[in-house]
Amino acid sequence: MKKWIAVVMGAALALSLSACGNDKNTENSAEASTAPNNASSAAPSASTAPSASASAAPVEQASEQGVPTLDELIRKSAEAAKDLKSFGMDSQVSQNMTIKGETAKQQKVEMTTKSELIKEPLQMHQAVKVDSGQGVQNVEQYITGSGIYSQTGGRWLKIPAEMSKQMTASLEQSANPEAQLEQFKTIAKDTKVTEDGNNYLLTADVSGDSVKELAKSYLEQNGGDKSQAALVEQMNIKSMKLVYAVDKKTYLPTRTDVEIMMDMTNNGQSISMDTKMKTTINQHNEISKITVPEEALSAKEVQMPATK
Repeated sequence: MKKWIAVVMGAALALSLSACGNDKNTENSAEASTAPNNASSAAPSASTAPSASASAAPVEQASEQGVPTLDELIRKSAEAAKDLKSFGMDSQVSQNMTIKGETAKQQKVEMTTKSELIKEPLQMHQAVKVDSGQGVQNVEQYITGSGIYSQTGGRWLKIPAEMSKQMTASLEQSANPEAQLEQFKTIAKDTKVTEDGNNYLLTADVSGDSVKELAKSYLEQNGGDKSQAALVEQMNIKSMKLVYAVDKKTYLPTRTDVEIMMDMTNNGQSISMDTKMKTTINQHNEISKITVPEEALSAKEVQMPATK
């Protein structure tokens, strides 16, 4: 049961992270350094968004004078992104879960992540704090062309080369947060473009059959594993709300919000979950260097168990 709950929470978190343009590389490296036998169950998420489908509704025109259409906003953001060399991200994830069977149980997980990223050559530094109500775990990570280094419990480890390749490939896509704007084309009929201070906001409320297809598409595009994909089939995803903010002057991304509500049953027990993720994107072109500490560079590589 505990394993099933963990996979359910992972699937919900993967949906939130991928929808928000973040990635789960830190979670993968933490599992590799603390529990190698379970490393394969981690699900990296990249920020690639599903491409517009043939069945997508025509992009609606702006309803307010001066507000760009969805197509215009996507085009201008893509153009502005060509000059984006580096940026920072701060995210907060909150998961509330209720399990009902013979008894009722509630569980809450809070996760905060602070990231710095340089696009070329690809480099990233992350600091993550996870509070599951049963203790706090802190993970620090550096991702560079020479390898991925992760610190958990005060000890530095180097991620195996094969896993590093997968995680780096995922990161290369999440290094383009503006790419997720394309996802709004697939749900154009549910998307609104409005103004909020210095930002344009793209807001989408998705429910019904379309939300499950959107969720499955996220996992498929962002590296979700088979167990998570199977769980999505069983889930009743009640709603998914996406908010994406773009600076009016620069057309660079400044904020993303994701909210997902879902429930499902398994072996006579029901589970309901509310996941919220808020991410701010900042320090546009202000990060010129990421330095990996010597103690990380000299860390031993994690030895992964042989697979049969």
